[in-house]
Amino acid sequence: MRVALYARVSTSDKDQNPENQLVLLRREAERAGDTIYKEYVDEKSGGSSNRKAFQEMMKDAGKRRFDLVRVFALDRFSSEGIEKVFEHTAALEQAGVLFWSYCEPALNTTGPMASLFKSIIAWAAGYRNQRHSENVRLGQARKRAEAAAAGKEYAHGRRATSPEVIAEIQRLIGEGLSQRKIATQLNVSVGTVNKHSGMIKLSHPPQPD
Repeated sequence: MRVALYARVSTSDKDQNPENQLVLLRREAERAGDTIYKEYVDEKSGGSSNRKAFQEMMKDAGKRRFDLVRVFALDRFSSEGIEKVFEHTAALEQAGVLFWSYCEPALNTTGPMASLFKSIIAWAAGYRNQRHSENVRLGQARKRAEAAAAGKEYAHGRRATSPEVIAEIQRLIGEGLSQRKIATQLNVSVGTVNKHSGMIKLSHPPQPD
């Protein structure tokens, strides 16, 4: 049987490696005497089907380039919720491609019980994904409030620019240094310098680079 192996880790899955999933999936494929057609790997949240390798796999499934998709767990395949999970697995079924999960052997059958298990697991995966998104938003709000209380600016994904650095940026701008030279001197981005450069009027034009 020709099989596709699909592995996924989220960008928030720190220290996780999709190879951990693939090792197990390769072993199962070998045990079953399968021929691995291709390994599809994404490093992106499963909360959306807009994943490069996932989309490629679904297109290849539609062309019947393999007979079975092996995944480590259903939430690695998708954590979009029940409706989307059923939509994706139905697309596989319509193409004549089977679905197999390492962690959920109950899904590796047919009939109403498999559909029931799939519904429960898909709901749980969607719920976890929703809670994770909420926790991220709450964490950003907390960091934003902490930065404001400390008199700093919060920039998601970057350290806040301290009042001391902002003051130094403005001082050097006042002395006529170019934004590029200031960025290099203070070890900050040109964008950060530009952001704070409009707060004062230049005493004389900046020096050319």
